[in-house]
Amino acid sequence: MYKRQDEENEQERPPAPSTYVKVQFKKDAKQKVFLCAEQSLQRLVEVAEHHRGYCKENLKIKKIHQKGHVISAKFSGNKSCEHSFLWSSSPYLPNKEYLVNARVNHSFSCSGMLPSHYVRFVDGAGIGKISKQKRQAFFQNIKKHIQEEYEDSIYTSVLEEVASYENELGTVDIMTDARHGWRKNAKDTSVVAIGEKTHKVLSCEHVTKSDDIVTQRHERFGTEKIYQHLKNQSVAVGVHAHDRNLSINKFIREECDSESQNDTWHAVKSVKAALKKISCGSTYLEGKTWSSQLDDKVEPVATHFHWAIRNCEENPEKLQALLLNIVQHYKNNHDSCHSTSRCRKDPNYEISRKVITDPRAEKLLLGVIKNSVVFKNPQDYRLCRDTYYVESFNNVVNVYQDKRISFSDEQYNARANLAVCHWNENVDREFTSVWKPNYRMPRSLKGKKNYKKCTYQFRKNIWNRYIKSAFRTRRNQANT
Repeated sequence: MYKRQDEENEQERPPAPSTYVKVQFKKDAKQKVFLCAEQSLQRLVEVAEHHRGYCKENLKIKKIHQKGHVISAKFSGNKSCEHSFLWSSSPYLPNKEYLVNARVNHSFSCSGMLPSHYVRFVDGAGIGKISKQKRQAFFQNIKKHIQEEYEDSIYTSVLEEVASYENELGTVDIMTDARHGWRKNAKDTSVVAIGEKTHKVLSCEHVTKSDDIVTQRHERFGTEKIYQHLKNQSVAVGVHAHDRNLSINKFIREECDSESQNDTWHAVKSVKAALKKISCGSTYLEGKTWSSQLDDKVEPVATHFHWAIRNCEENPEKLQALLLNIVQHYKNNHDSCHSTSRCRKDPNYEISRKVITDPRAEKLLLGVIKNSVVFKNPQDYRLCRDTYYVESFNNVVNVYQDKRISFSDEQYNARANLAVCHWNENVDREFTSVWKPNYRMPRSLKGKKNYKKCTYQFRKNIWNRYIKSAFRTRRNQANT
C-alpha cells in the first residue's frame, strides 16, 4: 500500500525544469554575462534548497550589481514571501578581494596584454570590467611575486649552466645583447646574458636613463651589471659573445679576464651588403664600381665566409688565408682549397658560378674581403660564436614588451621578468617531428622542428605565491 502511494506522489510531482535554456527574444541576448566560481555556484544551490525547505515561493532575481567580472545579486520571492538573500558569483579571499577578479587580474598581468587590449576585449564580451585603480593596486601586490619567480628562475639557470661544464668549475660562456624599449633614444634598455650550453637566461639587467642619460651607453652599463651579478654567485666568464659593440670589446679587453667573440651573422650580413654594391649598378659604371662577373656571388661568398670561420681551427691567420682563397676559388684555381672540398676531390668538377677573368672584378672582390670586419679582426671570430639565441629571446620579449609603448619602470621590469621566466621554461623544449620544406636549393638541410606546446608553470607559481601571501597576511592579522 505504501509503495503504491509513493508511486502516485511521484506521478503528481511536476517534472524538474529543463537545464537547456534557449534565448527566446532578441532582447534576451543583451542579458548580463559574468564569471562565476564553482564554490559560489554550489552555495547558490544550497541557499535555494534551504529556502525551499520552509517556503514554497520560488526565488527570483530582484537586483544585480556588477563588481568587475563578478555580480552581487539579490534573490527574493513574491510579495507574500518576505525572504531575501544576497549572493555573489565569487568567494572572497582573505585580503577581501574577489577570487574571480584576482584570477583575471593575475592572468592579465602575466600574459603581456596591454590595458587597452583588455578594455576592448571585456567591453566587447560584456563580462564586466575591473577598474583601472583596482588593476593598479593588484599590480603593486603581484609585482613582488613576479620578481621572486624571476630570481628563482635565473638562480636555477646559473646552477645548470655551471654544471654543464666539466673542465673548468665555476666558469661559463655567455652571449649578450641589448634590446631598447623604443626605436630611437630609448628610456629603457634590457641587457640579457644567455648561457652557451643550456641557452637559458642567466641575468637580465634593466638600464634606464636615470642610470645613464645616453642610450648608446646602456649596453656597456648593463654588461657591467651582468658581470657583477655573476661574480656575486662566484661564477666567472670564459668566452663572451656579442654582436660587436666596440665598447663591450674594450670593456672585456681591459677590465675582464674573459675572451671576447663577435657574432658571425652580423659580420657576414655587412659583407653581403658590400657584395651587392659591387655586383650590380648603372651600365656606365660597369668595370669601375661593379662587375657583371660578380652578380652571382653574393650568397656563395657569404656561405664561404661562414665556412671559413667554422673551419679555421681557431687560428686567426688561417682564417685570413681561407678568406683570401675565395678569389682564387672563383678564378677556378683550387690549389689552396680545402682537401675535403669537392673542387679538390672530384676530378670532373666544374665550377657552377661565373669564372672571374677580369682583373677589375678580382680587385673589387678582394677589396670587399680585405675590408670586411672578419678579415681585419680575425681574432674576434676565430671561435665561430653567434648570438642566435639572444635574437630569439628578443622575439619572446616582444610578446610582453611592445616597442611602441613607453612603460613605467615598474611595468617594464615586471614584463622583462615574465619574458625571462617564459624563456627559461620553454627554451630547447622537445619537438614531435621535423618538417623539411621542398625547396629547390635549400640553405639548410636540417629542416624545421615542430615543437611541443609551451608550458606556463611560472604563471601558476606566481599565483601560488600570491595566494600564500594573502593567507599569510590573514594569519598575521589574527595573531596581532
